[in-house]
Amino acid sequence: MSDTSLPSDIGFGAAPTADPFQAAKASALKAAEELRTAAAQKASELRNAAEARAQQLKASAGQKAAEIKSDLQDKTEDLRAYADEALGQAKQRYETLLAEAENLTREKPRQALLTAFGVGVLVGLILRR
Repeated sequence: MSDTSLPSDIGFGAAPTADPFQAAKASALKAAEELRTAAAQKASELRNAAEARAQQLKASAGQKAAEIKSDLQDKTEDLRAYADEALGQAKQRYETLLAEAENLTREKPRQALLTAFGVGVLVGLILRR
């Protein structure tokens, strides 16, 4: 007998067997498609997670900005009140000094005139330089 015998599963009405390379190729294509689908799904999940995190960060930043704005408004109001108070005190001091200068001028007119002349000469010398 010879070694060229036919396989026992092939009979006269049996279907021919498929090529093993074709089966491997089909299996590889199917696995690749499954990997593509899984990768697309993971990418979508990551995109959704990133968008959710971005929304959280945006909300947190908005809240922090509102807090900072509120703090700045409070500090601005405090500074405005301080400036108004300082201005009021300066006006009061100016009016007091002006009243004292008027009284001194009425009481001692010669001394006031000589003092004003001296100050004028001093300022004139300083401005020439």
